[in-house]
Amino acid sequence: MPREAKLKREQVLAAAAEIIRRDGEEKVNARAIAKELGCSTQPVYSLFRSMEALKVALTEEAKRRYRAHIDGYLAQGGPSRYRSYGMGFVRFARDEKGLFRFLFLGGKHITDPFFEDIVREMMAEYRMPEETARNFHADMSVFSFGLAMLVNGNSGALTEEDIADAFAREFFALYGLYFPDRERFWEKTE
Repeated sequence: MPREAKLKREQVLAAAAEIIRRDGEEKVNARAIAKELGCSTQPVYSLFRSMEALKVALTEEAKRRYRAHIDGYLAQGGPSRYRSYGMGFVRFARDEKGLFRFLFLGGKHITDPFFEDIVREMMAEYRMPEETARNFHADMSVFSFGLAMLVNGNSGALTEEDIADAFAREFFALYGLYFPDRERFWEKTE
């Protein structure tokens, strides 16, 4: 049990994230966090002016954890950096169910907090004009969000391979729609 005088912001955020994971966002309050940490509410309020300030910091923590999932896929060097973003999104939904709901279903974010990064990746990787990349990703996001919701809801029927294959099929279908005259790079033989 941490001593109240030594309590750090990261410990409070970790406790709040654990409550979200276990019980949902609606159960996060100073009293629940203090109970999780085995202390009084005083250190929680001394580190965060209000519960709203804590939830703002918790949103940033959720984004950090989401980004760590993306970076894990990017580090693997898979067939596409764009697919790595999508796989990281779905993995975050599966591994961090409560934080995924907090970040994407609480009305805080309508679009992905890394939308601009993703658009830049698409422009570079697939030689897409910016507006096309934005529209393409918006279309792909609908599909990705559906997969994320399936795995977030404990659907054990989808394996990692199933998800990767589903992403590939949807991506290639959209690519053919957006670029009917371009060479189909996925059909090239080496």
